[in-house]
Amino acid sequence: MTTGRKDALMKPRKSTNVRFEKSAPAWVRAGFAGASRIAPGLTSVVAAELFRTTRRSVARPREREVLADALSWQIAGMKVWSWGEGPIVLLVHGWNGRATQLGSFVAPLVARGHRVVAFDALGHGESDGNRSSLPELANCIRQVADELGGVHAIIAHSLGAAATTFALAYGLRAERAVFISPPADPRDFLKIFGVTLGLTNEVRARVEQRVERRLGVPMEEMLATTLALRMQTPLLLVHDRDDKEVPFRAGRDIAGQWPGAELIVTQELGHQRILRDPSVRDAAVRFIEGDVRLRSAA
Repeated sequence: MTTGRKDALMKPRKSTNVRFEKSAPAWVRAGFAGASRIAPGLTSVVAAELFRTTRRSVARPREREVLADALSWQIAGMKVWSWGEGPIVLLVHGWNGRATQLGSFVAPLVARGHRVVAFDALGHGESDGNRSSLPELANCIRQVADELGGVHAIIAHSLGAAATTFALAYGLRAERAVFISPPADPRDFLKIFGVTLGLTNEVRARVEQRVERRLGVPMEEMLATTLALRMQTPLLLVHDRDDKEVPFRAGRDIAGQWPGAELIVTQELGHQRILRDPSVRDAAVRFIEGDVRLRSAA
């Protein structure tokens, strides 16, 4: 066990896992596979745009209930909600996610005297646009934080956690951070994307180059495990062993590289239900409050 890192195990009574679909319809795979061989350049152009294209998901009724007593406005085309008063805790969703997915954190944080702010990033939820990426999501986080005059803490899920790491590396400041199910390497998503569409290795490499040129940032510089080495923000990281979308090893590796990070390991919560688990919620709130003596819920 790494010095300065505490591992705890949380085991819920019941749970379900989110399965990640790793194959597109056969006709889509066949089309991209054929195009990859016949016209690799053109195929890489189409695939690169598709890689950055987001898919909006509708909030469930139980999620939307949290918006009933929220103040809402827009920042740079992004829909933003706020609850309570006090030091600001910013909630950050992941890829194809939405603000309401982190709604379970609102009430306990407000009860502890915090102002909670959540937003739909560009290309997500109720905000403008239909494309995004890790650095673009990081820029959304910076824009919201700057408009708010800074934030006290951040709770981020999935790619939102990776984007928060990127933002922290380039100037964003927070007293504490909680990451839930964070990915470590954006190239892993590109590999899965390539397999899903049936792209050849040549076309996948071209897609990576096109995405990097468009964003102006090499994917090598987006690795959370590398960025973690120079982080100073206290971090609590929660990851489920049964996560089918972002492997547990990603969270474990980030925690191992982030100075002083604490790691909580859950089981059978998957990638989404972990956001609604009471034990995870309570641990996150206690950590933001400064209580680092996190007890195992096993």
